[in-house]
Amino acid sequence: MNTWTGNLQQGRRDHYEVGALISAPHNSNNRVFVIEQGRARVCLVGGAKEQTLRYLKAGSLFVTHTPTWIEAVEPSTILSWPMSELRALITRQPDMAIVALREIGGIVSTCLELIEDLAFRSVESRLARYLLTKHKESGAVPFTVCDSTERLATLLGTSRQTLSTIINRMEREHLIRRTGRRSYQVLDSETLTLTADDLSAG
Repeated sequence: MNTWTGNLQQGRRDHYEVGALISAPHNSNNRVFVIEQGRARVCLVGGAKEQTLRYLKAGSLFVTHTPTWIEAVEPSTILSWPMSELRALITRQPDMAIVALREIGGIVSTCLELIEDLAFRSVESRLARYLLTKHKESGAVPFTVCDSTERLATLLGTSRQTLSTIINRMEREHLIRRTGRRSYQVLDSETLTLTADDLSAG
């Protein structure tokens, strides 16, 4: 847990198992919360479709009065306070404002990237960009993709079948190598970069 959270005054502490719903749209119990332990997913849901906006990790701060669904993707502990206490919390702990701006900025950035992807990039280009990001974050060692193929497909705005077809083709072309059930290693970052930068096939 981040150092700044250790200075927070006691709030309500709740525990969530994997898959448990932390918050749903139009929640009447508006609260500001910090992830003490674990990880959660912020997403939009429309009909049978979902769109992930951000993953929250230990030290992340968010609020429940948004049109998003927040789901625990790891066993998680949440520390929360009524929204009415937010101003007092920030006054006592200014770092909360910095963290809040970081999370808001992250979601805005994700939304802008999503708009650009859907408007200008093909599914293959979106996948290549996602793989390169994970490759960079992992330090060029094998990395684990999303929690499931279905969730990755949702994240990229495509179907599971289309995504599996593209991944299999990338493996055959030796652009990536599967190292586990949901883990991969990038073998040809140069070609993937060209694919990710292609805005002509959106």
